[in-house]
Amino acid sequence: MKQIKRRRFIKNTLYSGLGTSLVPTHLIAKGESSINDHMIERNSSGNAKKIIVAGAGISGLCCAYELMKKGHEVTVLEASGRFGGAILSVHDGLADGLYADFGAENFTKPGYENYWKYIDEFKLAVLPYHHREHRMTRIDGVWQTDEMQKETLDKRVEQLGGFNKHELKFLKSNQVSNLQLLYLKPYFEKFTDEYQPFGIGYDHLENIPVSQIYEEAGASKAAMSILGGSQTSALYSIWQAFIMYKRGYDDTLDLFRLKGGNQELTNEFGRHLGTRIKLGCQILEIENNNTGVKVIYRELGEVKEMSADYLACCLRTTALKNILFTPPLPPEKQYVVEHLKYDQTTRIVFQARSKFWLKDNVSINLSFNHPALCHIWQVANEVDTDRVCLMAKAPGGTNPLRTLDAFMELYPGKRSNIDIEQTLVKDWSKDTYVHGCERHGFSGLGKLSKFWPHTMTSHGRIHFGGAHTDNRSWGMEAATNAANRVAQEIDGA
Repeated sequence: MKQIKRRRFIKNTLYSGLGTSLVPTHLIAKGESSINDHMIERNSSGNAKKIIVAGAGISGLCCAYELMKKGHEVTVLEASGRFGGAILSVHDGLADGLYADFGAENFTKPGYENYWKYIDEFKLAVLPYHHREHRMTRIDGVWQTDEMQKETLDKRVEQLGGFNKHELKFLKSNQVSNLQLLYLKPYFEKFTDEYQPFGIGYDHLENIPVSQIYEEAGASKAAMSILGGSQTSALYSIWQAFIMYKRGYDDTLDLFRLKGGNQELTNEFGRHLGTRIKLGCQILEIENNNTGVKVIYRELGEVKEMSADYLACCLRTTALKNILFTPPLPPEKQYVVEHLKYDQTTRIVFQARSKFWLKDNVSINLSFNHPALCHIWQVANEVDTDRVCLMAKAPGGTNPLRTLDAFMELYPGKRSNIDIEQTLVKDWSKDTYVHGCERHGFSGLGKLSKFWPHTMTSHGRIHFGGAHTDNRSWGMEAATNAANRVAQEIDGA
């Protein structure tokens, strides 16, 4: 009875207009309702399906693009007045052609295989991203370089008795940050599918802290101090380490960004999808049965409905909470909707008149460890201008003036050299449609089975995508991986 009352309340609230709905602030600039015939693939079933894609973030756009290429009829419904979701590049308000990415910081190689596929397909310009090089970190009130931090770590290791002979042998050819592989890699051989951590003989490890694995394997006190893991599930740690290992991630990762902003990729998806994307369409209710789906949505204040064979639901759980599902979602899926958490981040862009830090001979790649300022670094460094654009990262809800004060107070050079002249802010914790950034992991003891694989499992003719449904929560990689998975599921259904 309680659930029925809650569902009625949601429906009455949405239909009465109390749910958030915005008129689109702009339309697609390069609307194209078709793509070249040579790009259309034959779908595996031989029959074109009618598909609604819920959400025009990068995952929804990517999924719709893949389904369109396979010859299916696709419509994308997006509640906001823009497409791209958490991928947001800002140009307006900045001078001399400067720009910054409020969402989606970078991508890597190795990794991001699906993402790189689209970069090559659309011939997008890629630039190296140097924001972690020559970083200085403020620790206990003192600025330290990476070299100084390594010296501090070496002293701590020595005080704890040093590494054992097995660890020393491993570290001759591996970084300290990969030390976990010495103890977790022996478990990898049982994995046959990076999306399936269960049923391979390790289920009992979900409720055991990974620190116990290290300790039982004879890890030294020095290694234990680095590895930690007393509150982290052993199964989760092994699974995530396996995924990273399989994808070739290590400390030699190269970082990249798209010239002009990472929104260039979502712009390309949008250009090819054209008027298949319907902006300002907030989904209110989803009906799911054996023969198809029906979506009820509000467009320009009018309640409408649309039917299709399948729904690719690429909405965040924060949006799913406000949608009425008929029949209700299974308890496992509902648990995910109610309990999944996202990082809450504020990004502040500072425009300065010069590279003022060069006067002080210090790096601008800084980590502050301050409540109002986590990191700051330069962006759009290829733009030919004396002015510069700096990106600052702070916890969600942070007052940008407090962030600026923290920077002015803690900057490792002369405060009088700072010549910041403009400030732009994006607080993702207050965004109506993209509430937060990357999802949290499922690392707590006993938590993995509550979320996985339920985040990605389909329900009837509803298939769930979005970065939060992938096995690793690395933004654009997870989003494009999930998009391709859902497109394949629906195409083969």
